[in-house]
Amino acid sequence: MNRQKGFSSIGMVMMLLILGSVLLHGLDQHLRAQTPLLINERDAIHAFNAAISAQAWGTTVNWQPGSKWQCQTMPASGWRACLKAGLKSDVLLAAQGVNDNQPITLWRWGKQGATITFSANGWIDSCPLSEATLCQLP
Repeated sequence: MNRQKGFSSIGMVMMLLILGSVLLHGLDQHLRAQTPLLINERDAIHAFNAAISAQAWGTTVNWQPGSKWQCQTMPASGWRACLKAGLKSDVLLAAQGVNDNQPITLWRWGKQGATITFSANGWIDSCPLSEATLCQLP
C-alpha cells in the first residue's frame, strides 16, 4: 500500500511537469507572435520622438520664408525641418522623424514678423493645407 502512494505521488509530479511544459510552450508561442508588433511600436515611438525633436530644433533655425518649401537637415541626428510661408503672415513648419524609411511628419503654425514665432499650442499631426500636393515636402 505504501508503494502505491509513491507511484501516485510520482504520477502527480509528472502531470504537473507536463502541464507546466504545455503552458510554457503556449506562452512562448504567444510572445513570439507579439515580438514584431512590439518592435514596430518601439520604432514608431522612436520616430515620433525624433519628429518632435526636429520640430523643436526647426523653431530655432534662422529661416528666410518663401512661397516654396525650404528644408534643413541636422546632420548629427538626421532631423529634417521644412518651412513655407503661407497667406498673410502665417508660416508652416513641417518636421520629420523616420520609421523604417517612412517619415513621420508633424506640422506647426507660426507667424512671421521681424522674426518667426511659433505658438505653444500651434502644432498638429496632419497637414493643414487644403491640397495634398501642397503637403509634399522636397
